[in-house]
Amino acid sequence: MDKFFDRLGRLLRSLLEGDSSAAGYYDPKDPDMRAAIEELDEYLKGGGIHDERNDSQEPQARVEGVDKELRGDYATLGVAFAAPLSEVRKSYKRLLLKYHPDRFSQEAEKQALATEVTQAINEAFARIEGQYKKR
Repeated sequence: MDKFFDRLGRLLRSLLEGDSSAAGYYDPKDPDMRAAIEELDEYLKGGGIHDERNDSQEPQARVEGVDKELRGDYATLGVAFAAPLSEVRKSYKRLLLKYHPDRFSQEAEKQALATEVTQAINEAFARIEGQYKKR
């Protein structure tokens, strides 16, 4: 995958610099470049990366077949999808401290909003933690 991004970077540099003879110039006859472009298109359409490494080489646990709700939960907590549980927990605690309803006890409207946000944070964390416990 790094090789793909290296070639893509050279291509972009050559296009931005206006040098079409640069080593990275897109040649539609090049099967490697065609495959890379197809892989990029598939990734951008939501197909994900088809990595040939086996799971033991993955730096993070591979999560497949996860519904969009779980992706939303990671976004709610402000962490990358499939982030380590320690990072998720750290973000969860930080957000709870920031949005805890007791911090807004003098303004009823803000307290109600903080209660909703806290509930969303708690639900998101519970689903993510449940997913990790399943594994």
